[in-house]
Amino acid sequence: MDFLSRAVSKLGYDCVYKVLASPFTYNSSPGIIPQELLDKDVNLGLADFYHDRSLSNQFEMISSAEPEPEAIVINLFHESSPLFINRTQKYIFFIDPKAWTYHPDLEEWMKAGFGMIQVNPSTYMKRYEEMLKNIREKFPLVPILVVSRLSHFPAFGPEPYSYLEGWNDLWKYSGAIFNRWENNISDLNVVDMDRVFSGIWASSEKKIEAHCPFLKFKLAEENNVVTGIHASRDIEHVGSMWPVLAAKITDFIENGKICYSANEVKPDEWNHPWQPEKYSEEELLKMLASGANYLCASAIGKFFVNLEKDYTTLLVRTAEYTPVCHNTLHMIKTYGRIWRNPDLSQWCQAHRKNVIAFTANGPLYTEDYLQRLDEVEKYALGEI
Repeated sequence: MDFLSRAVSKLGYDCVYKVLASPFTYNSSPGIIPQELLDKDVNLGLADFYHDRSLSNQFEMISSAEPEPEAIVINLFHESSPLFINRTQKYIFFIDPKAWTYHPDLEEWMKAGFGMIQVNPSTYMKRYEEMLKNIREKFPLVPILVVSRLSHFPAFGPEPYSYLEGWNDLWKYSGAIFNRWENNISDLNVVDMDRVFSGIWASSEKKIEAHCPFLKFKLAEENNVVTGIHASRDIEHVGSMWPVLAAKITDFIENGKICYSANEVKPDEWNHPWQPEKYSEEELLKMLASGANYLCASAIGKFFVNLEKDYTTLLVRTAEYTPVCHNTLHMIKTYGRIWRNPDLSQWCQAHRKNVIAFTANGPLYTEDYLQRLDEVEKYALGEI
């Protein structure tokens, strides 16, 4: 949604992006940030520990100090963890427990007055609907646009992955739920991501890798030897989606309805199994040296298509161009565990310079990234 907000802004519209933590936080909110929590936040300077899910976003979403928006656009966002519930006032909020390390008095206060709750993925849509009704009550005349998620079609393999826990099951009956929301909540429209992506697919390269290059991995290991690998495709970071989706949003602002074109129809080929492709080393080098995040990630994804060959040398040769991205780092870390090559430490050393120079996501992001990079290097050198 950050990418979407930027795309909407480029079209000349004022757009404010807010990161939400969970329907629980808004549904439990007294309408303002609880004073005791606000005092802790201000006095201790806790801003970095919400990971952009500020207390204002969690409890107010849109504060009384802000002008009423022309429209509220909200996606089926994934929930943050852990969530803490106040034992007496029953409000719920998210904070990174790393804050306790820096502020032991905060840890003492929270352990005395809060419990930790575990979300149930199967009830997400119910809690989300409650949140939509609460938003409608607070803003009775503002249109609400709910941006859906991509469904898990076989062509989006090797296995589609969603950051929203449980979506792998929820998407199968989400259509009926979306219809109920549109029928029961006034001036609410659901933007069908499948149809929007269908139009993009029809007019561009018909390979999921071109749009969604990031892979997630789970490894089975015994004595630091990989014995099994499970791969799934991140189908949420869809680079080609945002300008098209932004146009849908702004058309709605102007015309009051969501419109789909004749080519925005889900193609039959999405129901066919995903077929992996191999690239030549020359093609892979060109992609890795492009400096483009999606091309780089797509090339690394191709490493896993042919696990009989070690492509580490290609990473080392193009190390200075590797973008700083947690998703790409995850793929490289996984590959480094499959092919334990000490040369990967050279890539780590070169990439560390890029990480230190990249400050856009704040100090905690950099700290976490460098820790993971250190793990990659130590493993490559046989130190862990």
